[in-house]
Amino acid sequence: MKLSELILAVGDENVAIQNLDVCADTLDYNVKSGTKIRFGTEVAMTMEGTEKLGLVVWLPRDKVKAALATQKREPSHE
Repeated sequence: MKLSELILAVGDENVAIQNLDVCADTLDYNVKSGTKIRFGTEVAMTMEGTEKLGLVVWLPRDKVKAALATQKREPSHE
């Protein structure tokens, strides 16, 4: 299943994003082991894990920036 299909099935209203750049407690880079990111979240813990399932999705920064800029320029259709 593609990510877009999963989000469609779950429903946009049930999906939230959390930007790692904003919520990271520590960002460490090591040439041998790569990048390690420790972050905090407001999502509660349950006996089964976190209340909501978290996924890490990596997107090209330039394309996200362009998409957000386009969205701001276009009138809302809600």
